[in-house]
Amino acid sequence: MSDELDRFGSFGELMPGQAGFDEAIAQGAYDFAKTRFVRTLTGDGVARVVEHAAGRRAKLRAEIDNLRMLVRSRHEAAVELARAYGAILPHRVGKTWIQPPTQLEKVGANHGSERFYKQAVRAAKEYVEIRDLLAKRRDQLVSMETDLREALDNREAALIRQMESPRGLQTALQRDPLLNVAYQKLKALREDMKEHPADGVGDL
Repeated sequence: MSDELDRFGSFGELMPGQAGFDEAIAQGAYDFAKTRFVRTLTGDGVARVVEHAAGRRAKLRAEIDNLRMLVRSRHEAAVELARAYGAILPHRVGKTWIQPPTQLEKVGANHGSERFYKQAVRAAKEYVEIRDLLAKRRDQLVSMETDLREALDNREAALIRQMESPRGLQTALQRDPLLNVAYQKLKALREDMKEHPADGVGDL
């Protein structure tokens, strides 16, 4: 192991006795206390948001499950009717298209082909409509999950921004003794380090 790795530890972390080690520990304790405080304050609100979202999500997922089954049945019906029409006029049916019969193809041996054509077209249209609705509901579910994460993140971010102001910080320290202890320890350590320019760190 090189001297550089040994000085900073196997993974590059600061080691006990090194400049900045005590500050890093104090900063970590303060950050942990701050996160715990923020989540304690937002806990009830977050629980309500999550509970409300869970209800909406459950309904949407149930609808998606029903739509999946409907899409399958509509697809089977569309394929079956397309094949029935294709059995009469095979040159009018392709893998992704259906063409109407000509006037001559509506009579004689192919009598009834127009009825089969209209049934096949209607079934294909119904399949596409329900397939598109399923895709839309899936997108809504993804969007709902994204919106929920953003809402929760925004709640915490708003409170953290409040704590960045002197007044907001003092209010937080008064409300949470553990946060106050971590803050005072970090503050005292940094004030002590200011007296030693060689180890200088910025203001708290």
